[in-house]
Amino acid sequence: MDPVRGLRGNRLVPGLFECGLILCWGTVHLSTIAVSGIVGESALLPCVNSTLGKHANDEIRVYWQRGDQCIRAFYSGKEHTCQNYSHRAYLFTKGFKSGNFSLLLSDLRVSDNAEYACIIQIKQPTEYNVVLFVSVTLQVAAHYVEPVLTMEPEQKDQVGGELVRVNCSSWGGYPKPIIYWTPESSLSQNQTVENHVHCSGEELCNITSILWIQATSNFATCSIYNPKLQENKTATLSWNSSRNDTILAISNTHHRWIIPIALVTLIIAVSLAVYLSMKFRTLLNEQRCCVQDGQVTSKFSY
Repeated sequence: MDPVRGLRGNRLVPGLFECGLILCWGTVHLSTIAVSGIVGESALLPCVNSTLGKHANDEIRVYWQRGDQCIRAFYSGKEHTCQNYSHRAYLFTKGFKSGNFSLLLSDLRVSDNAEYACIIQIKQPTEYNVVLFVSVTLQVAAHYVEPVLTMEPEQKDQVGGELVRVNCSSWGGYPKPIIYWTPESSLSQNQTVENHVHCSGEELCNITSILWIQATSNFATCSIYNPKLQENKTATLSWNSSRNDTILAISNTHHRWIIPIALVTLIIAVSLAVYLSMKFRTLLNEQRCCVQDGQVTSKFSY
């Protein structure tokens, strides 16, 4: 951002141009910084110069703006909020003594992708001159969810082979991702994959990718790569093209017999417990002891 062009915008706060454009500029430190942030989280936009920390707060003016729009300001010894950013933008006023004029922007949105300007004026000695200009480019990104894969029934292609349609879906990410499949197989050499990416305006992106692949491949892997975050999300779907129906039938039969077998096992266990209990009581009754001539005798001999 051209600092002169930035200061030629609308008068955002009182006194910013009261000294005239040329007189307002003294010895200015210029810098450009790039910052990354995640949607829903916070990002720190740095604006630091330790040589400016010796000034009292009432001698400092701090302006953060986006184009001609005010983000946050500090002047006349007080912090001033700006419309649309009153609950999302914060200055570290206690850090002014160390030359830290950074801005904390919270609850990031896709619409926050922009260039921001930090402009610092110092009173020298009776008028305020611009001594620091920092241009910060904020690049906002969002994580995509893990891909969800589904498979549709097989179809015959023109040459008689079996084709499987595999759908890959993901959402909630930004910016537009790079989508790729492993392995790649297609209806024709010209169209392997159909990608549908919807990123409307300031919203997060939703993606759907369709792969036509030979059924004999038995698996497909879909990868969603976020170039801004350098993050890759991957999911794999596998199948058995020759025994699909058989495996399903065996699985169904197996589950059908689980409940009857469990009931029979429970009945046998209860019956056995009852039988053993009755047998134990009978043995106790038969072991009656009788006292004869001061001797204790049992009906059982050992």
